[in-house]
Amino acid sequence: MSDELKNIVAEQIADSQTRELRDFCPRELKVTALNEIVSIVVGVRRCGKSTLMESIMNTLIRSGVPRENIVWINFSDERFLELHQGGWDCIHTAYYSTYPEKRHTEKVYFFFDEIQLYPNWELFVERLRREENCSIYITGSSAKMLSKEIGTSLRGRTLSWELFPFSFREFAFRCGISNRTKGSNRRLQLQHAWERYKAEGGFPAVFGLDAPLRRQLHQEYYNALLLRDVIERYSVRYPQVMRHLANRVINSMAGVFSIRKVYEEVKNLGFSVSRESITQFMQWMEDAYFIFSIPAYSASIARQARGFRKVYCIDHAMAISLSSRILQNRGQVLENIVFCSLRQITPDIFYYRTKETFEVDFLTILKTGSKILVQVSHDLSSPETKNREVRALRAAMAETHIDESYIVTDSYQEDLTFPEGIIHILPAPIFLADTPFA
Repeated sequence: MSDELKNIVAEQIADSQTRELRDFCPRELKVTALNEIVSIVVGVRRCGKSTLMESIMNTLIRSGVPRENIVWINFSDERFLELHQGGWDCIHTAYYSTYPEKRHTEKVYFFFDEIQLYPNWELFVERLRREENCSIYITGSSAKMLSKEIGTSLRGRTLSWELFPFSFREFAFRCGISNRTKGSNRRLQLQHAWERYKAEGGFPAVFGLDAPLRRQLHQEYYNALLLRDVIERYSVRYPQVMRHLANRVINSMAGVFSIRKVYEEVKNLGFSVSRESITQFMQWMEDAYFIFSIPAYSASIARQARGFRKVYCIDHAMAISLSSRILQNRGQVLENIVFCSLRQITPDIFYYRTKETFEVDFLTILKTGSKILVQVSHDLSSPETKNREVRALRAAMAETHIDESYIVTDSYQEDLTFPEGIIHILPAPIFLADTPFA
């Protein structure tokens, strides 16, 4: 361990104990700390993980925890590069050399931001958890930090939560709309917030920005995310191919995506990249929470793996800012918004194709084990469109034995009863803000 590294850690510890902590807009995600269990919060870059940690710190301070018992280390500081060669001992050594009286006598709360950037972090965290009287909170921007993906040294000793950009319900709360507001006034407020949400999206720092600044910030986020969380993290040999792939995914938002077509495009551009490599690139972007892909629902896992997948972006407004063509299809945007809302409550989301090849946008398995069908259609004013969407849902309900389903629209509302069950047609603001599972 070098003296320079130890000094950097000591400096970060001192800064963390004097900095002003933000107590920003409350999030729906509640992190429950358990004794001897490491709490991990993962999510896309800039979705509010650090602010959530500051909120937890403020709660600890209000409960009587001394400020000097709270330590926050930000590992995205480039001065920590020496950790690639080891030196993890400097973290707690620097703290306990400053406060030797606290060792084994007082609980210390360690907050580690982006610790996954360096090798062997799991070994360090497990040793710290085992040897010291402490609680540990970790944030990171890789799905590989989820409990099911964690290294063997920490397996069974962590609880993981996913944090996303603001859902519409959180956005509406930040606009000042309370759940206590009822009646027509609430509907008007939700509609106003909905128009803003469609334009601004859910990244916290984008809230309230005008269109030029919003686009600029989205593009900065995209460049940092793709460069640091994908290209640099995985030492991507052909960054041009990665950027081409990312652009194709963005422009295919809420549609079926073909790896084969991208492979042919890349080959025609002169790059010698295999289809397997492009598939791996897709997985890396998913690990960074930039994109998501869902398969068609099937009782056969092998059939799911072989089929085409539909793709979605972490934030619809970011996709609009990044698109090489302006996303004119409002149905695509609405479908992406509904997907992200469902993804915040469960990863088990599929699209459904009936035996007659009708398609339903989402078959979602809730944490209770129950299933719901959700169809997205921006405009149901045409009887032909309405009949088509209802027909697809009725066929899917009959095949899956799901007796309650939803059509999410921009503004239309109606309940329909059929032998297969009930179809609720709901305006998106109502579905996203007031439906219990959304």
